[in-house]
Amino acid sequence: MLQKTKIIALGLLGVFTQGLLGNLALAPASALEIGVSPPKFEIEMNGKGRSQSIKITNFSAEPVEMQAYVRNWTLNEESKLQEIQSTENSLDQWIVFTPAKFTIPPRSSQSLRFAIRPKVQPKEGEHRAVIYIEEVLPQSKENSQSVVTIGRVGIVVYGYAGKIKRSGTLNSINVDAKANSVNAIFDISSTGNANIRMKGQYSIWRAGNYPGAKTTQQIPGAGSANVKLPANVVDAGILKDTPVLPSTRRKLVMPINKKLPPGNYVLDINGDLNGVAVDQGIPFTVPATGATPAAKKPLIPLRK
Repeated sequence: MLQKTKIIALGLLGVFTQGLLGNLALAPASALEIGVSPPKFEIEMNGKGRSQSIKITNFSAEPVEMQAYVRNWTLNEESKLQEIQSTENSLDQWIVFTPAKFTIPPRSSQSLRFAIRPKVQPKEGEHRAVIYIEEVLPQSKENSQSVVTIGRVGIVVYGYAGKIKRSGTLNSINVDAKANSVNAIFDISSTGNANIRMKGQYSIWRAGNYPGAKTTQQIPGAGSANVKLPANVVDAGILKDTPVLPSTRRKLVMPINKKLPPGNYVLDINGDLNGVAVDQGIPFTVPATGATPAAKKPLIPLRK
């Protein structure tokens, strides 16, 4: 039997590849159509064992049978979720939930309740697990010789024990600009015992009209399709809040989706990394198609 698993949503890192721990995305109508709320949990593990609830909604016109299971995870070098082996100290071993298998009628909802019950004293800091809600393959399709698409949703759970310290360093910001693609690259080190994230906005200015990093401000509604941008600002949006896990260093890539014609620009950052202000302007040049890329300009030092 050929079986193809389709990931519908990962509630982290919004993706995980979409920002990790992010927003729900529905599969095509031919696949599973469900939603989950909330997409992630952040829980203080204080020994009280208070239960949590996940609401799972079936938007389709057909009933769907689901099963739940829990896994341990980390983020790989590309900041994508990677399942890793469980240990007695991993959060997935401490999560109990009910029901394990259930059927949701058409256009109806089902609640899945879970609690964290550590089997050993948790180490101080951040612990992580992902609760998967997966479609059960109908018996009528088990012997099918065709490709069968099933659906799976991941709900990320962060558990915190003891004193939490979030600290890190923004080592650099760079812009990789080509004729057909522009990417902002944030080099970040996380040195505490819990994840850190970039927050805030970016805007792209025509270089000749850039007033300087200290003059620019956040733009209300940045990222919205119908926002009116200030003069000489060609694009603006929200910084991706992909987490950088404790004791790791990552280069987070943020694609600039707007097509920029050849010319000189400045990527302006108005944000913060775990409460430390990031107020920067990074010059870059979009080359003409087929042009030889110019030597990279030195980075503007970060102001912290």
